[in-house]
Amino acid sequence: MPIIVDLYTPRQSWLHALDPRVKLLFVGCFIFLLLFYNNLLFMVGVLALLHLMYGSARIPRQKIIFIWKTLLPISLFMALLRIIFYPVGPLIAQIWLVQITPFAIAQGMVLGLRIITMAFVVFAWLYTTAQPVLVRSLVKLGAPYEWGLVLALALRYIPTFQGTYTLISEAQQARGLDISMGSGFKRVQVMMPIFVAMIITSLRSADQLGKALEARALGAPGIRRSNLHDIHFQPADYVAAILIIAVTVGLVYLRLWFGIGIHPINLLG
Repeated sequence: MPIIVDLYTPRQSWLHALDPRVKLLFVGCFIFLLLFYNNLLFMVGVLALLHLMYGSARIPRQKIIFIWKTLLPISLFMALLRIIFYPVGPLIAQIWLVQITPFAIAQGMVLGLRIITMAFVVFAWLYTTAQPVLVRSLVKLGAPYEWGLVLALALRYIPTFQGTYTLISEAQQARGLDISMGSGFKRVQVMMPIFVAMIITSLRSADQLGKALEARALGAPGIRRSNLHDIHFQPADYVAAILIIAVTVGLVYLRLWFGIGIHPINLLG
């Protein structure tokens, strides 16, 4: 039986009820702010706020842990590179040719937390927006229907293939395949039965998907697509959009005119 994994988590919450265009505005504004600010306390504050949002939207703990497990190694690696290759300020230690400074450590922590926080911002949109609604929101914003469909299919099938890989791997191990033996090219040879099964499954899924889209007249000339359930802005969506824009403008003003968030440690610059 195939394993079906979906990013979208159906819940009854205020975050799920928001218009997807408002959530996309939130993603764009907060990613801009995370790139605009360079302060450790700001990153920690936004990350804590996002965890409160996830909790209020009743996102499962496993999905929150998934983000941490996936991005924590990358964030630590990027932070380490920042500390090693960009030492600025007085030294606190030196290991051979590597010079370590407090400023570089703070900058590295800011970089690592920025990566994780940006991921939480994006997943707040993906976890609370169903793929059909996501496509309709992009079309409402002027994107071609095919572009939205491609994005929705990518978001839908990437985790699905991840689940399929897990299923095939466990099935092959139950038949005596030891995937822990060897390294390098030898390990690739051991994994070949899994790779072959994955390729066959992917081709079969692509063929079925193509036939399903063809049966629905996708790409046929002169066909105007319609939706059974359209999306419309509600009063709460207008309030949320105004609040997001106001917060963004306010934080940009504080950063430009008062220098708040310039220094990686001191919030007041």
